[in-house]
Amino acid sequence: MVGFATSCSESRGGTEHAAVPETLTSSAAHRTPHRLLYFAVAFVLLLFFGLIYAWSLFVEPLEAEFGWQRSETSVIFTLSIITFCVGMLVAGVLEQRFSPRVLLLATAACIGIGFVASTFAETLPHIYLTYGVLVGTGVGIGADCVMSATLKWFPDRQGVANGAMLMGFGMGTMVLSPAVTAMLGALGWRTTLGVLGVAFALIVAVGALIMRLPDEEYVKPLMAKAHEADIVSAVDMSGTQMMKTPSFWVFMLWLMLVTCGGLALISQAVPAAMELLGSASGATGGETGDAALLMATAAMGSVSAFNGLGRLLNGFIWDKLGYRVSLLWVSIAFAVGMLCCAIAMSVGSFPLLVVGFVLLGLMYGGNMCTMSTMVSTFYGTRYFGINYAIATCQMIPAAVIGPQVLAAAQMGSGSYLQAFWVFLGIALAALVVSFFIHRPKESMNRA
Repeated sequence: MVGFATSCSESRGGTEHAAVPETLTSSAAHRTPHRLLYFAVAFVLLLFFGLIYAWSLFVEPLEAEFGWQRSETSVIFTLSIITFCVGMLVAGVLEQRFSPRVLLLATAACIGIGFVASTFAETLPHIYLTYGVLVGTGVGIGADCVMSATLKWFPDRQGVANGAMLMGFGMGTMVLSPAVTAMLGALGWRTTLGVLGVAFALIVAVGALIMRLPDEEYVKPLMAKAHEADIVSAVDMSGTQMMKTPSFWVFMLWLMLVTCGGLALISQAVPAAMELLGSASGATGGETGDAALLMATAAMGSVSAFNGLGRLLNGFIWDKLGYRVSLLWVSIAFAVGMLCCAIAMSVGSFPLLVVGFVLLGLMYGGNMCTMSTMVSTFYGTRYFGINYAIATCQMIPAAVIGPQVLAAAQMGSGSYLQAFWVFLGIALAALVVSFFIHRPKESMNRA
């Protein structure tokens, strides 16, 4: 983080920084707030947006009240991820016409209405629409808008800026899930969703009043520095041009395989941990009690914590060691993490399960950082919003395949064990695919 902070301090105007490019000492640069302000706003907003991954906290309360099956409740999470991707695509298009403020205000309204409307749910289609569609779409619009706007302030630190920002998104579940768990116990799931709706609307609206794009005069010397260091592509590629490169589709396949495993675990982390704890104690899932629920929630929190850490870690690895090492360690962590989970379920070892969760959290966070950083460094920053949204579309098949395979295996065999072995095979396939990803050639970029 030293390099990140140093680069931020060097971007300010002022006579005390001798290394500051001359263009940044103009009156316009003096009027520009420190770019860390926009990073801080983005981090907080993404922290709250990351709560979308905490859906598994609501699974058991809903199933207990309505008698819904695991395959039915898992659809809610799948829908939220699909509409998250759709929301990002919408944001990528609208960012060419509207300011970040307008898009974030729309995000506040969409998420707030979605959460509050979910409190009145009595049927599956109702909560599919409110939480699955409205909340998912709002989070997608907001996340893409925040990422696109903030990265334009950091063309010279793409890897670390991506990783540090996305750390907030990945840590949302860890930071906020204890409060959500406490509210669920004290207030019930309906009131909890209502409180979240009001809180989200207010926080995102405040962020909308602060966030803005940098002036061209501010960014120009930083972009020149990035081009000189070969940090970003010398040619900005549109979405259509990006999709014409073979490297993009190989990259998308790798992303889908890794994301499939990450989303599967995230969607069912608490129930999987509860199954192991119940089996180890000789009790059924409903008899494990509050202590087991707290342990299971803590295990899910470890996924979130290391999800966030993995994003920051991979940002440094990308900047220092290159994309090849980034892809390799993520693929290996995926395979080893699933192996640990499978063995843990076989022998009833909760500590080993947590080790598996930690590794899978790291790999999923590293995967998300890889996706955003590769888009900006391989294909340029000018069209980052729409290009990043296109890349996130790999989450749609991943969100369908991952959680559904895990849920189907659990319902068919009564255990998550078989699914972990299946995902180990997927992880090994991702490792092989990673060796076929290459940076687009300059001549291809210009095509």
